[in-house]
Amino acid sequence: MASALRLNALLDHQFQQGDRLLCTLRNELKLLDGLCRTLGVTELSQFVDTTALELQAAVAMLGEEGRTEALPDVDPATGQVWGIEDVSWQPVAAGMSTLEALEQHLRKTPHSGLNSAKVRDLLDELGYCTTLLTPLEAEGAQFHLALEDQG
Repeated sequence: MASALRLNALLDHQFQQGDRLLCTLRNELKLLDGLCRTLGVTELSQFVDTTALELQAAVAMLGEEGRTEALPDVDPATGQVWGIEDVSWQPVAAGMSTLEALEQHLRKTPHSGLNSAKVRDLLDELGYCTTLLTPLEAEGAQFHLALEDQG
């Protein structure tokens, strides 16, 4: 089962789900965590929440077993089988330090152990995250990178 990350934000108990999967960030998470340690910022993996993937797997298993009565209801706030309280949230300000440090490093040192296409894709995904999170930072919002099944 292939997985990807999705940026989710929370501001004043209002859930905002990112509109795209961040496959390159997910695939290069180990390398990015190493860069984070070198750069002296929080590892990107510290902002990953696995609740969505775990619940997707549980729902699939219940469906396969024919136990549809046990399937959880969709949460009205998130539109998912998980609620806002079920997942971990981190301050946007903390995540911005990591995202911006990675983005700046990859722009200055594009090789970073990756081919140019991957660096371009990483910069695109990091830029997407910072663009969405920048206006939320001053508002005191929270976020996480949800690990999800791509399927």
